[in-house]
This record gives sequence, C-alpha cells and structure tokens, in this order.
Amino acid sequence: MLIKLNTLKKLLLLLLFIPLVSFGQDYNNDSEALKICSSLQVRSFASNSAADNALERILGTIGASKRFVLQPCNNTNNAVATSYKGIRYILYDPDFMNTLSYGNNWGNLFILAHEVGHHINGHSLDLVLYATDAVESVSLAESRKQELEADEFAGFVLAKLQGPISAANEVISKISNDSDDTYNTHPSRSKRLNAVSIGYNKASKGDGQYSESNQAEEFFYKGVESEKKDKKYEAFGFYSKAIQLKSSISEAYNQRAKLQLELFNNLDSAIEDISKAIELSPQEPDLYFNRSTFYKLNDEMQLYYNDLNKVIELNPNDEVALYNRGNLLLQNKYNNDAILDFDRIININSNNAEAYYSRALAKLGLEDMRSEACDDAKKSLDLGRAESKEFLEVMCKE
Repeated sequence: MLIKLNTLKKLLLLLLFIPLVSFGQDYNNDSEALKICSSLQVRSFASNSAADNALERILGTIGASKRFVLQPCNNTNNAVATSYKGIRYILYDPDFMNTLSYGNNWGNLFILAHEVGHHINGHSLDLVLYATDAVESVSLAESRKQELEADEFAGFVLAKLQGPISAANEVISKISNDSDDTYNTHPSRSKRLNAVSIGYNKASKGDGQYSESNQAEEFFYKGVESEKKDKKYEAFGFYSKAIQLKSSISEAYNQRAKLQLELFNNLDSAIEDISKAIELSPQEPDLYFNRSTFYKLNDEMQLYYNDLNKVIELNPNDEVALYNRGNLLLQNKYNNDAILDFDRIININSNNAEAYYSRALAKLGLEDMRSEACDDAKKSLDLGRAESKEFLEVMCKE
C-alpha cells in the first residue's frame, strides 16, 4: 500500500460487508470487484480504459500480461494491492491519486506501479485468510521492507516509460516524513526516495530483473476479463487453457465449474471441476459452498448437507450456509437443530428477517412454542418480510 492504513482490517471490514448471495460466490470481476467498491467513476484518469491502458503500460515494461483486476474505489483515501478469494486486485481512490499528483499522470502512474509492485513481489495478503486468522499479518519490519521493494519497482517502471523521477519524489514527499520509522508500517522518506532511485537507476542500466512470465495465470485473467464482457464461451476456453498449462490453478477450476453448469448444463462436470478446486484449496469455504449448490441441484442431499457443514466449520459466521442448513434440517423435521442454526444467524445479524421467519416455522412444529413462533413471525414482518403477514393471520389468531 502506498500510504499507511490505520489497520488492514479497516479495508477488511469493507470487503466483509459484501452482500451474501444464494447460488455461489465466484471470482467474476463484476461480481467481486464491484461488490468491493461500488463506485465506477474515475477522475484521475480520463476513463476506465485509460486506467487499464496505464496498467498495460506498466506490465509491458516487464513483459507481463494483465494479471490483476483494476478497480476504482472512492472514499478510501488510498491505493491498495490485495487479493480476495484468490484474485489479485488493485483498488485505488481516484480523488486520492488526483490530490497527490494534481492531475500529473506520471504521479498517478507511479502510484499504480507501486501497487503492481506489491503483486509482482508476492506481497498481497488474501483477505479471506486474514479474516479467518489462517495467516498472520507481516511484522512492521517486513512491512517496511515490502514498501521499499514496491517503491523500487515503481521507480524502475517510471524510468522504463521515460517518466521523470521528480514525479515519484513529489508523491513520496507528500505522504512521508523523516521521523523514526521503527514503529511504523512504512519507511521514512529518505529510505523511500532512495529505493525509488535504485529502481530508476537499474532501469537506466538495462537491468531486467523484474521480468516475469506465467502463461497459466495470464490465461486465467483473460478468462476473468472475458466473463466481465459476458463472453462466457471464450472465458471457458481461457480457463481450460490455464488448467492445461497449470493443473494446480484452483481458481480456474472453480470458474470453469460455474460455466460447466451455465453453458452446458453439465452438473457432473461442474462437480468434478469444483471438487478438484477443493482438493487444491481445501481451506477455502466458498468452494465448498459452491459445490453444495451443485449437489442440491443434483438432488444429492447428504452431500449437500456435508458441504454446508464444512463451510460452517471453516467460516462459522456464514449466514447463507447456516440458513441453508437450517432449512434442510427443518424440511427433515429436525426442528430443534434447525432452531439452533437460526439462533446463530440472528446472533450474527439481528436484522435477518428470513431467519426469524424460518425459526417461526421450526418452533411451530414443536409443542408449547406457538407463542414464540408468533413472536418470530411478527419480528420478521417488522423487518420487512411482507409474506409473514399471512403466517400471523392464519397461525397466530387469538
């Protein structure tokens, strides 16, 4: 990240307020990036295509193709390289970038190159893993080291594109100072300016140490771009090519599984692909959730139930998985167990109208709980579930 956040978890909170969906949580650019940042307006670049072109220019200096999802993100006052469920993102606040550079495109390009540098150097931490404490955040010393590596990369890019080093120095000067950085995530100004200078000079000497090539990832991100443009058959081909080149790329199996169903109505192949993704990434709850939907469509209810259990084991606060499991238990007349799942949802989110309604149905099937069932139905109606009115009129008459 170009400037320090109070904590990465502030960004994490933004990501975790993504609306839950009923079918599956995939890696589509529109369905994930736009949930992370709803704003599409770009002011520091002339258009979205201009921002994409800038990214292509940066990657062109090291001979790489686009392997990131670039997303404008207003009101964050930052630029951030991160990963979310296996997809690399660069999120940036257009106003923030414009403020730093006063519209100077070289300054904006340096900021963007800095974030690319985090990805190129393998710094970005997947927020899903961070949220579940599956990994520890880096130390302050390591964070400062990563910032210097990203600064060096950005200086390298700026020189390769024949931009003035003064543009980078101006940006660094505005966001840093020369106080003691021992307890900071970001290095002091002099260290950062020196890192930029090192990268700039390496490019001038023809040092190509940043060259990187991974065809499988490139085909995967081409698939992401094709899905963004609703070219699903083309995307399917790109994901298949990525898998052919690198059989361990779990994200491609996950995306292709979804398209197996959408394009060819082939549930068996969809389950085969998503199962391979799970084999490669066994700690990713969304993969189990996606497979559970396939099992339900295939009427394999025990396997559906097993996968929901796994989702909840890995992510105890997944409201959708809890809701789906609770309703399955309710349908099979395990009312007490169903109530426990709905209780958990309501403890997580006291405004979940559907959970109150389903709990009302579960309580209705138990002796001496009709009054509590009516209370839950009334609560669901108060929260906006209009259909609960019929329940109250039929089941809760005095």
